[in-house]
Amino acid sequence: MEVFLHEKEGLKGTDEEKKKQIDCVMSWAYAWGMGGSLDFQSKDRFDAVVKDQFKSAQYPPAFTVFDYWYDLKKEKIFKPWTTKVASFIYDKEMSYFDLMVPTTDTTKYSYCLEVLLKIEKPVFFTGGSGTGKSAVISNKLVQMKEKDNFMQIAINMSAQTTSERTQKSIEEKLERTSRTAFGPPSGKKIAIFVDDINMPAVEFYGAQPPIELLRLFVDR
Repeated sequence: MEVFLHEKEGLKGTDEEKKKQIDCVMSWAYAWGMGGSLDFQSKDRFDAVVKDQFKSAQYPPAFTVFDYWYDLKKEKIFKPWTTKVASFIYDKEMSYFDLMVPTTDTTKYSYCLEVLLKIEKPVFFTGGSGTGKSAVISNKLVQMKEKDNFMQIAINMSAQTTSERTQKSIEEKLERTSRTAFGPPSGKKIAIFVDDINMPAVEFYGAQPPIELLRLFVDR
């Protein structure tokens, strides 16, 4: 809600039209907030739940709620993600491994990532190996570096990663703002990208110290 209903934009129209817009935004946020991590079969079932609970949003019937984004700025309607997919521009100077061809999936997950990062909420991408999670995140962070003054701290975890090394990897990129506090350079925000978070070795009693440190960091 905070991103979509920014005070500078506001909602326009009659009270009934504003209510409809809020219902649409809330239904979309509910669908992705509660069902974004579901598998494909479960998303189909959850689709029926969202459409039943938010009848006033009037989703197009052709596809599931996860196949649309809400255009609040202009037309005030749900549009398929295909209308938001950027054109692919080939850069011969770019490494083959850095190239990413935009698809509906990369577009929707990049969009959700950007929305959450802008309001400083942690994001967890999960999925099978080789599905492009790291590529989507890296590509979006590069875009936000130029556009939104985001600074990236990348941590690639392995079985040898320790909590001490994780802490130092973060602190090394920060500036000391007081005797006991660190922060990003003036005017910038920091996004910490942790890749392969499942890799740290599991201790005898089941703990993974690097992950426990990150959980504490997020909680605080």
